Amino acid sequence: MQHPTAHPSSIIVGIIPGQPDRVIEKACEMAASMAPVKLHLVYVDPTLVKEDGHIEPLDPDSMGVTERDNSKQLSEHALKIARGAGADADYHLLVGDPVKELAEFAREHDAVMIVVGTRERGALAALQEWVNGSVSVRLAHTQHIAVLTVPLADEYDD
Repeated sequence: MQHPTAHPSSIIVGIIPGQPDRVIEKACEMAASMAPVKLHLVYVDPTLVKEDGHIEPLDPDSMGVTERDNSKQLSEHALKIARGAGADADYHLLVGDPVKELAEFAREHDAVMIVVGTRERGALAALQEWVNGSVSVRLAHTQHIAVLTVPLADEYDD
């Protein structure tokens, strides 16, 4: 247990565009029960790379205004939910492999937990999971901190 004057603990929340709000809502519930806790809402975009300190698309022709707008909309929406629930929250855009980046971010921020949701339903999502592996399962097998996987089976739009 942390000393009351110690810095707040952190909870890392893996978010993605189109994900149901329930992941952030559950993370806010956890944060409220563990106060003081800082929520870090983290979107790891595997289609981007960091070059010379700048975030660039893997395919230079692929990232347009739409992708930047999507990230901005995601950050605004996620922060609205978290702050509306009274959480101290920040948004972060990272690039690369979601499992590696979330794990490293958790270590850097002395996190006590990583919160992620289950994947979207459908054949394409299942294929992507089969090729890349499940983020929640990979995290659970590699972390020394708690990984909370929020079930979203009935939450995604069909």
